[in-house]
Amino acid sequence: MVSKKPLLIVLVLILLGGTAAGALNYTAGNEDSVTRIFGYDVYRIEGSGNYIIYYPLPNGSIKVLKKGEAGGFFPTFVKVPRQEWIRELSTGEEALYAPPTPLILYVTKDGKLGIKSLTSSRVKLDGEKTLNLKGGVGVQVIGSCPRGWIDFGGRYCLNPQWNLYFESRAKSKTFNEWVSVMGLKIENKVAEEIDFDWDLVLSRSTYSYWTIGIDVGPLTVLSVSKGHRFEGWALDISYQSLGPLTVNSNTWERYLNIKVEYIVAHAKVPAYDKLTRRYVDIEIAQTYPIKIHSTGKYTIWESPTRGIYFTESQGNNPPRITTTPNIWGISKEAEWKRKWISAGSWKSAVYVRQSQSEVFSSSSSLSIPIGYAAGKYLAGINPTLGRLASALSLTFGFHKYMNAASMAEYSVDVKPKKSCYAMYSVLEVKVRTSGPKVSVPLVFGVITDGRSPSPPCDPRTGMCVNSDNDIIG
Repeated sequence: MVSKKPLLIVLVLILLGGTAAGALNYTAGNEDSVTRIFGYDVYRIEGSGNYIIYYPLPNGSIKVLKKGEAGGFFPTFVKVPRQEWIRELSTGEEALYAPPTPLILYVTKDGKLGIKSLTSSRVKLDGEKTLNLKGGVGVQVIGSCPRGWIDFGGRYCLNPQWNLYFESRAKSKTFNEWVSVMGLKIENKVAEEIDFDWDLVLSRSTYSYWTIGIDVGPLTVLSVSKGHRFEGWALDISYQSLGPLTVNSNTWERYLNIKVEYIVAHAKVPAYDKLTRRYVDIEIAQTYPIKIHSTGKYTIWESPTRGIYFTESQGNNPPRITTTPNIWGISKEAEWKRKWISAGSWKSAVYVRQSQSEVFSSSSSLSIPIGYAAGKYLAGINPTLGRLASALSLTFGFHKYMNAASMAEYSVDVKPKKSCYAMYSVLEVKVRTSGPKVSVPLVFGVITDGRSPSPPCDPRTGMCVNSDNDIIG
């Protein structure tokens, strides 16, 4: 007679194994945060296709944490070396800091390439922040791929081992710069007087966002992906004119600068372009603010008689007011909002207010251009990354968190000497494929009659020109 005891043991183990797997999958279904078990992040990666989970390190390298295929029965366990950044950032300095989140780069079976930040255990690959390799972006072409390469039926074919050399070809670099966060330029004496009030509050309710640019020939696909909220000491700045200021020069400029530390990471996916019949790399670049060195509370006045002075200041790395911008350039992807101002009495030229909300939106976010050093670094590697440098920025989201407050307000009133245009820029980014893009403001105002070559866009036509005199918008 055959004993039933071993069979019973096997059945119990199967039952326990299935229960454990089910419990793990339930745990990994967290859509609000990352579940951690014994020091490992637990993800349930849904969808189809292959992925790489990677993480930039303080030494400039990119560490691949996991490679795999989406849609498996068991959750994915990933060891994220956050402590390296926490040690780097938590130096006792009175600053705001937000360690970077891991990133997942993926290619779905239906031909979509995407990248996003991992801030929850449930990860959906399809449909978010993707580039349609079938030709949704770019030109439809008919041609063949190199033998063995993946053909999605569009312009690009991918190397089936696109993830093999990813780690050795991806790099990151950290920059610590004074960067302009707000600015104003008045040209050709179009205004007699101006009055302004700029306010910026960054606190623990400020979130750092990955800004992601994917270069596909003549186009740049921009998206943002939520990172960590900032920890540490807040920054509160108010910069105001003390009564109307006279515009007594042909070009009048003011810029508010703070000291920011941020990551620039770049990677590439090997592809074949059937249109040009060439092997190419799809370049990807990302920026992420990790530290705000300027903290404390500051009230800055600009007086017609006393000039610029602080009436209250306490903190580290006080903000600086300059007459030239500390930026690589306004994003070439930015759209310029225009307003016609007729000559005569005082008028509101530009007013933007960004405040806290539950979600990332056009009224709860702010971007600032990357600094000159970062732009020069990317442009020095290759022309493609130079194009991406001209599109990227540093993005912040203001979200509700306990009793902390974050906001930005930019107000400029003008008494025009002659009819003119008031302009400011917004950056259109994808947060998800469904719904409209989010118009994130970059609050750099220009008040002009359009008779000078320096504005990035002609206010009379709305056409934009870059440094090479190519129309870009």
